[in-house]
Amino acid sequence: MTARQPTEERRRQIADAALKVIAEQGLGRFTTQAIAAEVGITDGSLFRHFASKEEIVLAALDRVEEQLFDGFPPADPDPLVRLEHFFRVRAALVGGNPVIARLAFSEELPHAAGERGARQVQSWKDRSLDFVVACVEEAAAQGRIPPGLPAREVGVMVLGTLIALVRFGELASGAATVDRAWSLVQRLFGR
Repeated sequence: MTARQPTEERRRQIADAALKVIAEQGLGRFTTQAIAAEVGITDGSLFRHFASKEEIVLAALDRVEEQLFDGFPPADPDPLVRLEHFFRVRAALVGGNPVIARLAFSEELPHAAGERGARQVQSWKDRSLDFVVACVEEAAAQGRIPPGLPAREVGVMVLGTLIALVRFGELASGAATVDRAWSLVQRLFGR
């Protein structure tokens, strides 16, 4: 058993443990016993901090969101610099955190959190896509990318590149892979 922790710290530990259990063992083995064992407390102790298992999953989603959107959006005045910063930060986050990588792009976590969780995960996708589209539109208005590039489709391609890097395990190859991927995106922009 672990030592008694302040409530907020324990809630954070439980949420992080839930993420780890889902990522490593899947939803089939996502039990209160597995979460409690990961934290080092009894499963009954979980419910001193959360009213239900779904609340634990929602707290886990909040933890993922905190990490995905830390420092978001980038503040550079140049839209293409903002876009590159976003791409590299998101790649580093999911590349350096296998739990985030497995869950941010899967349907497992929102499925475990019900309708509210599904809406929350969809909002991550929407915010990310809206940001990329805004950067592309701003760069197009400045004449910095070829005319006629459909901003939404470019946004989907940029986010899809990140997803592909995760799905195929390419982020484990390091910064050189991210550099090559970003270079391909820049070629699309005629840069």
